[in-house]
Amino acid sequence: MKKLLFLIFFITNIAISQEGNIKEIQILHWNDFHARNTTYQVTKKDSLDNPYKVTVGGVSGVLGYLNKYRDANTLLLNGGDDFQGSPISTLTKGKSQIELLNLYNLDAFVLGNHEFDYGENSLDSVLKIANFDYISANVFFTNENRTFAERFVIKEINGVKVGIIGLTAFDLKTLVLPKNVDEIEMLNVDTVITQSVKLLKESGCDIIGLLTHIGVENDRILAAKYYGDIDFIIGGHSHTPLFRAENVNNVLVAQAGSYGRWIGRVNLKVDIDRDTVLEFKGRLIETIYDSTINDMNAELIVSNMLKDIEPQLKRVIGVLESDWVRAYDEEFNLGQWEADVVRQKFNTDLAFLNAGGIRKGLSKGDITVGDIWEVNPFGNTIVKFEVSGASLKKMIHNNIKQRVMEIKEIGSSDMLVASGILVKYNSGKIIDGDEDFIEEIKVNGENVDDNKTYTIGTNNYMAAQFKKYFGDIGIDIIVNDTNILDRDLFIEAVEEQKTINSILEKRIIDSTPEKLK
Repeated sequence: MKKLLFLIFFITNIAISQEGNIKEIQILHWNDFHARNTTYQVTKKDSLDNPYKVTVGGVSGVLGYLNKYRDANTLLLNGGDDFQGSPISTLTKGKSQIELLNLYNLDAFVLGNHEFDYGENSLDSVLKIANFDYISANVFFTNENRTFAERFVIKEINGVKVGIIGLTAFDLKTLVLPKNVDEIEMLNVDTVITQSVKLLKESGCDIIGLLTHIGVENDRILAAKYYGDIDFIIGGHSHTPLFRAENVNNVLVAQAGSYGRWIGRVNLKVDIDRDTVLEFKGRLIETIYDSTINDMNAELIVSNMLKDIEPQLKRVIGVLESDWVRAYDEEFNLGQWEADVVRQKFNTDLAFLNAGGIRKGLSKGDITVGDIWEVNPFGNTIVKFEVSGASLKKMIHNNIKQRVMEIKEIGSSDMLVASGILVKYNSGKIIDGDEDFIEEIKVNGENVDDNKTYTIGTNNYMAAQFKKYFGDIGIDIIVNDTNILDRDLFIEAVEEQKTINSILEKRIIDSTPEKLK
C-alpha cells in the first residue's frame, strides 16, 4: 500500500473512486515572460552530451503552442511578470505587453511585482485596455479604497465551475521602488484566501485554485496549509520549471519556468457532484520554433512594434572578447564590470549593485545598444551617499549574515556585486551563531578606518531598499541622485572602452564555503 501511494505521489496523479458526474478540463499556463516578445536561442545537449542550439519562445511561439493544445475545455492562465525585460516594455510602460496579452484570449492573469515597475497609477491606467480578467486578492490600492484588481474570477469550463484566486508577491513593497507602490498596501494572505474561498463556495464552485506570483516554495506552503479548500496552484515568480507538476497534500502545484521557453499543460478529472478532483497530471512543453506551430500574425505584430526602435537598438557599440556571465547568488564578471564602471565614473571609493537587477548575460562578440537595455531593463538611476568606516563595517556584516542565512534556509540569495572592496568572512561561524565572522575588509587595498568617510555609488533601488540589503546601521543615509540612468552609463562605458575582456575577481570570499553545501 505504501509503495502504491508513493507511486501515486511520484507521478502526480490522484485517484479516488470515479463514480459520479465526471468532467475533464485542461489548464494551459505560462509565467514570468518578461517581455521576451521575440524568439531567442537556448543551448541543449543531445544523448551524447554534445551541445546544440534551438530557437524557442517569443509571443509567436507561446501563442502558437497554446493554440496547438487549446480546446473548448481549456482554461488559459498567466502567472504574472509579463512586464519588464526588453526595451519595448520600458518605452511603452507596459502598454506593449497588455496589447500582446490581448492576443491570447486569456481567462486570468495575476499581477506580478514587475507589473508595478512603472508605478501603480501607470499600471492601473494601462490595464484599462486589457480584454482579459486580471486578479490579485492581496494588493490594496489605498487612494481608491479597493483591491487593485478583482480578488478572484469564476470560469465555467465543460460544466465545471472553477474559482480562481489571485495572489501577488507578499514582499511587493520591497521588490519595487517605494515611489512606485506608495499607494499600495499588502493584505494578510490567510485572510484573503479564507474570505475568497468562502465566497467561491457560496457561489457554487466545483473546484478552487490559486493563480499566484509568490514563488514555488510559498506555493508549496499554501498547498500544505489549504489542501482542504484548494485543488490546484498555478504559480510564477521563482522562474521554476516544474517538468512534472507536484502533488502537495493532493493539491497540484505547477509552474512553467520563465521567458516563454515552456508552457504548462495540466489535465484534471473532476467529479462535479462531489466537488472533487479525482485525477490530475501536469507537464511542460518546450516552445521550440516550428513554422507550422508559431503564430505568424503575432510575429508580424511584434515586428511592427519594434521596427521604429530596432535600428537604434541594433547599433553596435563595442566588442566583447569573453562571455559576460550573469549569476544571482555568486560573483560574476558582468556585475563586477558594471560596478567598476559606476565607481570609476563617479569617483567613489566603492560601488554596490544587486545581482538581481542584472537580467541577462551576453556571449562574446558585438555588443549592441539593445543588449545593454536587456541586461539593465529597469531604468534605475545611479545615486551616491557617504558613510563612516564603522557604518560600512555594519553594512557588510549585515549583508553577509543575511545572505548566508538565506542560502542556508532557501538555497539562494541576491549577491552583493561590489567594486573597490575586498571582504573575507567565515560562513561556518554565521551558521554556528558566532557574530565575529568577518575576517577582513579592505577598501582599495587598505583596512577600513572606523573614523574615515567613504563614498559609495549604487542604484536608486538599492538605496531605497537600504535595510533590505544592509540592515539597520543606526543612522539614516543621505542619498544624492545623479539622475543618470544605469544603462546610459553602461552604453557610454562600452563605447569608450570599445573592446572589453572581463576577468572575474574574488572580492567577497567565504573561507568555509563547504558549510553552505
